[in-house]
Amino acid sequence: MDTTTAPAIVAAPAVPELLSAPHLVDVAVPGMEGLALWLAERGADVTGSVPAGEHDSPVVAGLRAAGVKVVTGFATRHVHSDRSAVVWPGAVVGAHPELDRARVLQLPMLGRALALAAVAAHPGQKVAAVSGSHSTTTAAATLATALDDGTTGWILNAPAQGGTAGHAGGGRLVVDFCPDTGTHEAQPPTAWQRHPAPYLKNNLAPAVVLITTCGANAPHYPDHVEGLDAAERLARTATTVVLPTWDNSVSILRERLTDRPGPGLVTVGAEGADVRVLAPRWLGDAFHLTLQYQGLQHAFVLPITGHHHARAACAAIATALVLGEDPQAVAERLAAFHGVERSLATVGTQRRITVVTSRARHPHEVEQDVTAARMLTEGSVIAVLEPDGFARSSEHAIDLGAALGEADHALLLPVSTPLESVSAPDPLDTIEQHAAVAMASGDRTVRRVRSGPCEPGAEQQIAALAAPGDLVLLIGQGQATALGPRLLFHLGAPNSPIPHHL
Repeated sequence: MDTTTAPAIVAAPAVPELLSAPHLVDVAVPGMEGLALWLAERGADVTGSVPAGEHDSPVVAGLRAAGVKVVTGFATRHVHSDRSAVVWPGAVVGAHPELDRARVLQLPMLGRALALAAVAAHPGQKVAAVSGSHSTTTAAATLATALDDGTTGWILNAPAQGGTAGHAGGGRLVVDFCPDTGTHEAQPPTAWQRHPAPYLKNNLAPAVVLITTCGANAPHYPDHVEGLDAAERLARTATTVVLPTWDNSVSILRERLTDRPGPGLVTVGAEGADVRVLAPRWLGDAFHLTLQYQGLQHAFVLPITGHHHARAACAAIATALVLGEDPQAVAERLAAFHGVERSLATVGTQRRITVVTSRARHPHEVEQDVTAARMLTEGSVIAVLEPDGFARSSEHAIDLGAALGEADHALLLPVSTPLESVSAPDPLDTIEQHAAVAMASGDRTVRRVRSGPCEPGAEQQIAALAAPGDLVLLIGQGQATALGPRLLFHLGAPNSPIPHHL
């Protein structure tokens, strides 16, 4: 989202007093980065900490450029009595020195979700919220782009490609409320939908809420009822709720919301929906979309990949139309929208082997991204999956294995987790078993990426399966994020050691 030529920012409400001088624990992780950028641009005195290995990362450089004071490592000395609050991402495991110091200083401690609620509930803020149990990133980034008139701000869990995760804007604010931002090994505490804090003096009342899905997503929502309950609580705070009809869980939510007086409902989907989506057409490099609203048809071109991402974009466009945004202005803004950073984004090509990244965590996301990868190649699809957390992977292991069914070959990386020791059974056993069943036809294979002094590196094991014309899809948020550049280097120079900085 390019704001270099945007109009001057209009007068906007200041940040909540509680967040006027916050310290953000693990400030560079998804969800926290966008909040820090928004607060810093609004004039808050923001400090934050990151693990030692991220001191020179591009995200940290962007935070520092925005005025966030970033320190390396987690230590009690980083939290001072002049802080208005300490905000943490909810993914902390075990004792944490900065949280312990905050308790000693009797500073308010907020989970990220509660901090977002404080921002959104601040007087004068016109909020367009995107939420769901998972799969909100494309919809939220699309909505922020569609509304980007120079006065719109946003706090996103992941930025658009070439954009930022947070931007101050003016009085209008797009917020991604999805809790699915990090590797959680337990249900994140202080979820704002569950436990309103006494220092949230103003009620949250978004102008519009887009709900993408509200099914099960461990550990946030262990079952569908939990997901539906959270979605309904948020929806009933809004003036208008936008509901995509292609999601069965959202259809159930619609029935819940019509059983007694509540917010206005706007449906998005096929025939009979308030905003009708005509069949999206993929023309090799972009989707051509037509939406019909209030009797008029509007055309949009989106250079993104994957029918599921196109549907999410349609829901966001519908939300912009409901807010009264000019359709032509929306079309012009979205013409340069290439999707979310690291979401079916091409890292590069070597020896005619293309490497693409995926942010997918939930089994539905994994399945849809693997299917979408077919749109980018006529060769084989090699899916490299790094399961996200033992809590999620153990609960959804069967579905994660089945989600790889459209791949020609699948390689499984170790489960990504912040836990130093795990006594639970390794879910990779079940994932591998069910992936093998789903990929049983033909010469398709599934195997684990082995590690050890006598084993070749992950890059070599992946490259051994790939041939010219193939596509490697790297799925994950941990080790997988660094594999792309390393794999490309190995493909280009297979006999050279991979540089340590990659």
